[in-house]
Amino acid sequence: MTTPEVPPPGLNWVTADKAATLWTIRRKYVPQVASAHGVGTKEQKSYGTLGESTFTVYSYAEVQRVVAAIESGEVVLDPSWRADTEEGARGARRDALTTCGCLVLMLAVVIAIALLAN
Repeated sequence: MTTPEVPPPGLNWVTADKAATLWTIRRKYVPQVASAHGVGTKEQKSYGTLGESTFTVYSYAEVQRVVAAIESGEVVLDPSWRADTEEGARGARRDALTTCGCLVLMLAVVIAIALLAN
């Protein structure tokens, strides 16, 4: 893959999901990779029915620079951060189980409160 000199129109900034896809890493590690490799960021606001939310976007050109560095071997990412390794898959499963466990615990607390309130 070659690094484009000029980003395509409308792609001056990309979301963390897009950066994770380009870097082939798990979404939760995008901020660490971006910070470690000097990728420019900015906060962007979104307005919806629930109000305002803020999220971080990443410079497309700098994300592509890191893609090239990963492909050339100049940048080596921790295997547990990657989306295409067994360590990464194991971490993603562990994260999913942790999330499910927290949801079950919260549901149990709500049911317990409801039962005790009667």
